[in-house]
Amino acid sequence: MEQLHYRPNRLAKSLRSKHTSSLGLLIADITNPYYSEMAWNIEYLCYLQNYSVMLCNSDGSPSKEEFYINRLMEWQVDGIIIISPAVLPARINGLLTMDLPVILIDSDSQDYGLDSVSVDNFSGGVMAANHLISLGHKRIACINGARENVTNNERVNGFRSAMEAAGLDVDEDLIVTSDFEVVCGMQNALKLLDNETPPTAIFACGDLLAYGAVQAVYSKGLKVPQDLSIVGFDDIYLSKYTVPPLTTIKQPLYELSEEAVNCFFDRMENPDRVARKIRLDLQLEIRGSTAPLM
Repeated sequence: MEQLHYRPNRLAKSLRSKHTSSLGLLIADITNPYYSEMAWNIEYLCYLQNYSVMLCNSDGSPSKEEFYINRLMEWQVDGIIIISPAVLPARINGLLTMDLPVILIDSDSQDYGLDSVSVDNFSGGVMAANHLISLGHKRIACINGARENVTNNERVNGFRSAMEAAGLDVDEDLIVTSDFEVVCGMQNALKLLDNETPPTAIFACGDLLAYGAVQAVYSKGLKVPQDLSIVGFDDIYLSKYTVPPLTTIKQPLYELSEEAVNCFFDRMENPDRVARKIRLDLQLEIRGSTAPLM
């Protein structure tokens, strides 16, 4: 075997065992560090179990999502982990008929009967708003992502709830919608700063949006946090190295990945168990992008 450099035939082996030792991973946007960090974690955790990962990027497109799910079925993966805040019910119903372990991350399982791992995005929005309110800010803006993004909406609702609980008005002119991209954060922050009465603080529903907001402030000849405090959401790897380091709501990215992988392998061993709905805690990481109102 050594002399001939023999390698086992995985296809033949899978036909006998009915397992391919492979996992499908479908993510919404590979260019977003949030998703790429999660993908790295999942790949590594599966590698430790001698499992390979087939990575698919949907770009948030329902048609691409359907295309890749069909391909993963054809490749006979043992299960699929989906990291997407906008999983379509019709697509999930199709997966349920395939009798295949499906684990959702960043999406509520609702009544699908699937394992899911997520965070309390509502409480994250509350944390962000309360931090800025505690610093004396009253005119606080919010840059959020796409409206069809379930997790984004929960963050905005938490922000609104905290503002109202503090007796502060929520100015609808200061609630702007965009995509989760740096350029969108910059463009929307520029619009907010051009407001007749600009905000003194911004809650960005994603760290990439916060990065763009910081650039918008500097382009106006202003400074963070002296002229504008900014809070992000996610705590992706780069956020502690920005100038200034970003105050943000920290998601436990490794723990989310680990719980999802554990759910997958447990489901493989116990296919008939009741679906789990795991929700992990968030925490506020206070860094240099927020300061008391001057």
